[in-house]
Amino acid sequence: MELEEVIKDRRSGQSRIIRMTLEILKRVRRKNERLELCRKVCSAHKVMAGLFWILKRLEEGKSVSEIEMEIEEMDKRCIEKLSELCEGKVVLTMSRSHIVERGLLGAKHVIVLESSPGKEGVDMARYLRGRGVMADVFPDSAMAYAAKACDIVVVGADAVLERGFVNKTGTLPLALTAKYIGKDFYVACPRYKFFEIEFEERVGFSFDEEMNFELIPSELVKDYVVE
Repeated sequence: MELEEVIKDRRSGQSRIIRMTLEILKRVRRKNERLELCRKVCSAHKVMAGLFWILKRLEEGKSVSEIEMEIEEMDKRCIEKLSELCEGKVVLTMSRSHIVERGLLGAKHVIVLESSPGKEGVDMARYLRGRGVMADVFPDSAMAYAAKACDIVVVGADAVLERGFVNKTGTLPLALTAKYIGKDFYVACPRYKFFEIEFEERVGFSFDEEMNFELIPSELVKDYVVE
């Protein structure tokens, strides 16, 4: 895995970007070089709070292996908590989150919004079906129908801030739809994503890459599922 590939990756979720970054960092011996490399990845993926958390841990003197173990443990516990919540339920989700998809393996049925334009939701449904979970893909425009059919809504997060959380564009309409219909809306994310990053939404008349993420107010969230 090369640094340039990680920097240009706009399809992978945060967990995969983190794993790829850690693998590259393992090959770098000098602390200053590791810090500089990590800063470059952070600059390329400005909404992925976990990358900034890794940078802070490196600055504190933690080794890459120590950071990796911390992340693995937090991920494991978060997945376990989510599994308990979703057991036997019909769950609606969107996009593709490493934490969420593994926490849904015990769900009764999963409805995944396709999550255009990247359609990561199709990838999540394929992953779940491959592990014996009933999973159906709904077009984003049918999220109200999906919300009416589910028991709960669960999404991941790229960052959790004081005023809300950041996730793929389309999450805010889903959260508002869930609130209107009366379905509980949960956010599953380990605490390394609870990191205050700079995030300002761009407003304009034409869609561009900067509009791929949005802020969802915390008042729309029933609870955060953490480790």
